[in-house]
Amino acid sequence: MEILLVDDERVTGRLVKKLLERHGYSVKVVNSGDEALDLLKSGYKPSLILMDVFMPEMSGIEVSKKIKANPATTGIPLLLFTVLGLVPGIRHAIKESGADDYVAKPFEKDTLLEKIRHHLAETTS
Repeated sequence: MEILLVDDERVTGRLVKKLLERHGYSVKVVNSGDEALDLLKSGYKPSLILMDVFMPEMSGIEVSKKIKANPATTGIPLLLFTVLGLVPGIRHAIKESGADDYVAKPFEKDTLLEKIRHHLAETTS
């Protein structure tokens, strides 16, 4: 199963990629919402998308709305990474974005892996 990881923080991206690969996932990393949208428009269809909320130019919330509004990508499970206490109303914004779930930063690796397994199982059943 392939996961698309969207995070402008390259160090975080490398760490999460290594963690997921150690657990048997194939991971493609891009550093912006625009890159993710371009990749999806080209026909790339990951099993799951894991995306940071706070990115320059286009937030993960905005990208999530675009992905979930597109019939070709709406069924891809999408999890957002966020520091929940950073912005008032962030939980509401995540829900409004159409994202399937979120993972609070800093995250526990077991929590992240469990959420990924849960959402991948839902799409294969």
